[in-house]
Amino acid sequence: MALAPTLPSWSFSGSGLARRLKAICSAALIVLGAAALSGCQTAAEPGQGTVLEPGSGGPGGPGRGPRPNVNPLGPEGPVASGAPRRPGGIGMGPVKIALLVPQSGRGKDLGNPLFDAAQMALFDTGRNDITLIVKNTSNGAGNAAQQAINEGAEIILGPVFAEDVAAVRAVAAPLGIPVISFSSTSSAAGGGVYLLSFTPEEEIRAVVNYAASRGMGLFAVMSPNDTYAVRATATFQRDVAATGGQIVANAAYNAGGPVYSSVMQLDNKDFDAIFVPGGGKGLQNIAKLIRFGPPPPPPPPAPPPLTDEQIKAGVAPPPAPPPPPPPPRAVLPEYVLLGTGLWDESGNGSAGGLTGGLFAAPEPSTRQSFSARFEGIYNYRPPRVASLGYDAMSLAATLSDNLPGQRFTQSAITDPNGFGGVDGIFRFLPNGTIQRGLAIIGVTGGGFTVIKPAPRSFQDTGS
Repeated sequence: MALAPTLPSWSFSGSGLARRLKAICSAALIVLGAAALSGCQTAAEPGQGTVLEPGSGGPGGPGRGPRPNVNPLGPEGPVASGAPRRPGGIGMGPVKIALLVPQSGRGKDLGNPLFDAAQMALFDTGRNDITLIVKNTSNGAGNAAQQAINEGAEIILGPVFAEDVAAVRAVAAPLGIPVISFSSTSSAAGGGVYLLSFTPEEEIRAVVNYAASRGMGLFAVMSPNDTYAVRATATFQRDVAATGGQIVANAAYNAGGPVYSSVMQLDNKDFDAIFVPGGGKGLQNIAKLIRFGPPPPPPPPAPPPLTDEQIKAGVAPPPAPPPPPPPPRAVLPEYVLLGTGLWDESGNGSAGGLTGGLFAAPEPSTRQSFSARFEGIYNYRPPRVASLGYDAMSLAATLSDNLPGQRFTQSAITDPNGFGGVDGIFRFLPNGTIQRGLAIIGVTGGGFTVIKPAPRSFQDTGS
């Protein structure tokens, strides 16, 4: 859909708009859905060392034991009957939508890009019947929600943090006003709160299913010592067991400085893949240790040369230093590494230790196009979460096509056919959690490649 040739006459409430209007207007010649950047390709199979024919047992060599019979998890959620909904309808009268994000203090580096992305989405719809009410949650999310409702908000987008959700729910739920939160904490969902975020549960289910379809049945876990890893590991254990697989080894590492002793805990264990629910430099460092072993020790220092006096006195030259010891072996160089959405950072695509690894995430191409457009408008690179602001605003605009009183009902929000956005298809379950159509992404050492494309509808997933 091409952008409207003139700026729609929206009404906004909130700060920070004036600095953006000129930039947004300059985007009028940009076409939504511009050609994707070339950093991601599609491949039919994983890279070297990642393909397992069902039942083959994978890499390793002699002495490997029998593998369990594993079966991918079946579809969950309601049955879809058609394509996901997308923006493009005609409004049925004035609509007020609230956006609650931190615009100062903690989280402003997330809140302001979410605001910018929401404005971008609203402009892309070409709608002139929507008022976006923006409130800063830094001084209290509950107060921000109450102010937005007092100004007529029919639906709330936000807040960002799980600890703010309860305060917003307490204000919105008694009035039947739904909340589309950006929190990834599953326990925050429910009671009129729906999570538009990237949850590890969805990502792990997808990657476990793919592993099972490739015959991987025995797993090790290498996890950092943090709360996210605890949650992700528990989910991984549950899903592996549900496929008929087994976790046969566990090890932990300090994300601030992984050491080789953590890797050695998995030595001489029989498994097909290693689940690493970490991110950042800690992930890259532990992956290098897994793939290549520790760096070799430095050679011993050379002895000092003899002085002239020593030579005249006939002192024998010191013996040559012994050769350095051989470097410790890499005990796990061939195993498949499996990850979560924390891997979905551009620097990991070229991290040598992660080459051949797999994780589940939205297909990169559409998001790359979104990021390029965003940067062209606002002159900074959006953080990963910015696309959530775009999709939330697009979702609200799509739902507002309905008549007043029918726009933001539970049945409309939990439409089994779901919705389409920058990050692919998604839908909400009645308990407020999200289901996404995720791709399986492979790490090539030079970027990311799509191993298994994301489904285009929930009918494609069997749901």
